[in-house]
Amino acid sequence: MNTIVIRALAKINLAIDVIGKREDGYHLIDMVTIPLKLHDSVEITPLPTKMETYLYCDDPTIVCDESNLAYKALNAMRAAFRVNGDFRIMIHKRIPVEAGLGGGSADAAAVVKALDAFRHDSAEDKDKSERDLALKIGADVPFCLYDKPSRVGGIGEVLTPISVGYSYPVLIVKPNIGLSTKSVYEAFDMVGEVKHPNIPALIEALKVDDEAKIAENMINVLEVPAIRALPLIQEILDDMKRMGLTLSSMSGTGSACFALHKDKKLLERAKGVFEKKGCSCYLTEFAL
Repeated sequence: MNTIVIRALAKINLAIDVIGKREDGYHLIDMVTIPLKLHDSVEITPLPTKMETYLYCDDPTIVCDESNLAYKALNAMRAAFRVNGDFRIMIHKRIPVEAGLGGGSADAAAVVKALDAFRHDSAEDKDKSERDLALKIGADVPFCLYDKPSRVGGIGEVLTPISVGYSYPVLIVKPNIGLSTKSVYEAFDMVGEVKHPNIPALIEALKVDDEAKIAENMINVLEVPAIRALPLIQEILDDMKRMGLTLSSMSGTGSACFALHKDKKLLERAKGVFEKKGCSCYLTEFAL
């Protein structure tokens, strides 16, 4: 049996704007997303005949049935392409869940990448067909399949590569309470006026590494409903600012917050402070 191992990279959103809502209820977004070196590892092994597919994760809190995005990715690949046989899928979890870091989507994208080896269609058809397939699995899966700094639009399927001038070290701080993506977006619909990021200005600032302009436009409109649901997020962000971590925000729909800084020692000291407060913390960096 030949096992394929894929790194499933976490992501952070440096800015998120919600610019509309489709008739089917999906929100139209405009955001800047960066992959991180923090990652899960997904192992896929083809099984002998008469053995059935099973999914296992070393995090006991993860549900490993067909509702898991990794399992959905397998079923989607089977339905869309000639991917036959059964597989053992093992997820070695490092990305925290319900954090806004795209862990489940990254695992699903890793399954799609791994199963490329078992497809029988032509290579030139793969890229577009996989992007279309990825969106059916989950809104973050197209980005996780692409895994490059991007401006992300539509409901997650429109990916435009961007240039990033500096590979920032990143501190992730995750409180011990998570938030569901669905509930935060539903709450956003009841929020009034919010401050919006200037996405083009942020993209230009990242290109030339203008920290002042990055900080000015590193805005996530979903922070408002997330903080109402979990005020601890605001406490974490306030603490980061007091520590001199001005490039800080919440990722996705939360509950994880992050800070960028070129001084790794400052991030390490901050990590120690937040760990004493009971948060889960991770030091990583941009994956450019």
